[in-house]
Amino acid sequence: MNTVLFFVCTNRYSCDDRISGAMRYAERRGWDIQVIERNNQRLDVSGIIDFWKPIGIIAECGGGMPELSRETVGDVPLVYLDEDPNGVKGCALYVNSNNVQVGEVAAKELLSLGLPSYAFVDRPEVLFWGEIRRESFQEAIRLHGKDCHVFSCPQKRMEMQWRKALGAWLKALPKPCGVFAVHDPVADEVLRQATVLGIRVPEDIAVVGVDNDQIICERTTPSLTSIGLDFEQGGYLCAQLLDGRIKNPDLSDVRLLFGVTFVAKRLSTRRLRQSDRRVIKAIGYIRRTACDGATVPMVAAVMGLQRRMAEVIFRRETGRSIHEEICDVRLERVKSLLRNPKQAITPIAQLCGWKSPAALRAAFLASHGKSRREWRDEAINIVS
Repeated sequence: MNTVLFFVCTNRYSCDDRISGAMRYAERRGWDIQVIERNNQRLDVSGIIDFWKPIGIIAECGGGMPELSRETVGDVPLVYLDEDPNGVKGCALYVNSNNVQVGEVAAKELLSLGLPSYAFVDRPEVLFWGEIRRESFQEAIRLHGKDCHVFSCPQKRMEMQWRKALGAWLKALPKPCGVFAVHDPVADEVLRQATVLGIRVPEDIAVVGVDNDQIICERTTPSLTSIGLDFEQGGYLCAQLLDGRIKNPDLSDVRLLFGVTFVAKRLSTRRLRQSDRRVIKAIGYIRRTACDGATVPMVAAVMGLQRRMAEVIFRRETGRSIHEEICDVRLERVKSLLRNPKQAITPIAQLCGWKSPAALRAAFLASHGKSRREWRDEAINIVS
């Protein structure tokens, strides 16, 4: 059995996509991917290798896993995922997110709002990918003649101290301000502090996160705009690079990147014309229920209005109809499913709240000018 070990944090939102990508490549090679949960505990790597006798290893580090190194794995081919290529592991094989692109996309999203001020918030323990995102974001903001405020906090502070310092910093920010948080958990804390301090979102600060962790993004108040990364492609590239190393033992110092797939736009960056709370409530309801069959009358009921008045107020605030908002949320979910090459196209209509595949087919063609299959072929960009 050609076994490949995949050391991964299974408690992360992106885990399933990473594993799916690696398995997609493994199927072509006849490999068996054995997932080893590491979830921040130390492992007996040598014992695990002796047990499985793998032909290769993929190691998701996400900030460092000292027990997984070329010294501990011996001659077994090894690829690092989410590890600092400039760190102690030297001329190894790396697959990372394109953090320069992440910073640029965040800047474009916030600059499009035309705000006078911009800011960046990192996690309590700064990692290499956070530094790259910050530098890229700062450079893009400065390119447009704007200053970028950066939240910095001494590394050794406890989490509670970090939160307290973050709150004071947010309170002092010039407003309105566009805030880029290094990833969704930090963006979640920014929104929590804003709520406590009475800072309005997005009127005072507009917030963008990274990873599109829907458990976080759809449950924050307000819902969080987030940059989605192609984690599935990241796993695929790891397996592809590992295959190259197996075939060529001299292969070293290779660095591959997986990029941004989309920006999930939610209420944390949606600056409504008059900020009618009934409309904000309606948009939140639509985001949660559009794919479960939400209708215009149901949204009007949530707003506490008759349908005609609800439509008038919603259009006044957003520039679009309730039906258009529902369709946009459904289409966003459609595209998310299409990015998974294993997802059959026909069932997507029912999964996303459309009455029939024909209705979705017509709506998608009208919105994107191409069929769902054509869009998928362009979007997933499968590595051959």
